[in-house]
Amino acid sequence: MKKVSLVLRYLFAVFFIYSALGYFFGFMQLPPMTGMAKELISAEVAAGLMTFVKITELVGSILLLSDLLAPLALALLAPITINILFFILMLNPSLTVLGVSMFLVHLVLVLNYRERYMLLFKKTDSSKRSQKIVA
Repeated sequence: MKKVSLVLRYLFAVFFIYSALGYFFGFMQLPPMTGMAKELISAEVAAGLMTFVKITELVGSILLLSDLLAPLALALLAPITINILFFILMLNPSLTVLGVSMFLVHLVLVLNYRERYMLLFKKTDSSKRSQKIVA
C-alpha cells in the first residue's frame, strides 16, 4: 500500500503542478466552455481568484511532491479538489470520471495520513497546557 500511495501522491502533485504552470505560462488552455461554466471561470479570472487558486495548487503540490508537510499540503488542496469535483458534476458532466478520480485519489492520500490528522482531534488535558504556559 505504501508504494501505491507514493505513486498516487506523485501523480496528484504532478497534475496540480502541470495545471498551475500551464495557467501561468499558457501552455495548457482550458477546454471550451459555454453557459454558466464559462461565466464562472471568467469571473474567477477577472477577480484574480484563479491566480490565487493556481498559486495554492503550486505550493501545495510542491509540498506534497517533496513529502514536506504532506498532510498540510493535502489540507490546502482539499477545497480545490472539492471545487473541481462539484464544478465538473454540475457544469461539465462530460469530465465526471476525471473529477471523481481526483477526489478518490485525494481521499486515499488523506487516509494514508489519517494518524496525523487524528492528532487534531485528540483531547488534551487543559490543566497540563496551562501548567506548561506558566512554567
